[in-house]
Amino acid sequence: MPPEPYAHITHRQDHFSGAYVRAVCAAVGCGCDSTSLDNDKVDYIVSSRVSGRVRTKPKIDIQTKCQMSGEVTEGDRISYPLDIDTYDNLRDVLVSNPRYLVLVVTPSNVEDWLVQSEQELTFKHCAYWCSLKGLPASENATTQTVYLPRSNIFTPAVLRQMMERASNGEDMP
Repeated sequence: MPPEPYAHITHRQDHFSGAYVRAVCAAVGCGCDSTSLDNDKVDYIVSSRVSGRVRTKPKIDIQTKCQMSGEVTEGDRISYPLDIDTYDNLRDVLVSNPRYLVLVVTPSNVEDWLVQSEQELTFKHCAYWCSLKGLPASENATTQTVYLPRSNIFTPAVLRQMMERASNGEDMP
């Protein structure tokens, strides 16, 4: 049987979550560079020209994940099993750039991820963010479930706030 002519689903998820982050960055006017090696569990380095009290031209680090579970309709938070290495890297308090996990939740069917017309291009469904900085070490060996508040939608306004806080030497709460 010949191989599938299109990318494996995990590659599609990686690209789609990256496209979502890049779209938000473009709307704000931030740079968004993908890392060439994901050793530190950072997929994107976002930069801006903001000048704050502590820094100018701040940067934040983003680790993206994509969950094909359909639209989130219940509860006030989303659970996501994160591998221990990523969990430990994102909870590190000594890193110089604030780090955030961005989870893009998509429909279960890949064909439903985008809706396009002459008037709009819509990403389905939503991206949520959280900071794991300072969380305790996990007692688990392979994964740690993290919880992202549904109120933490990754929007252009939130990204502006992340960059402003980073320029003032602060992380998002």
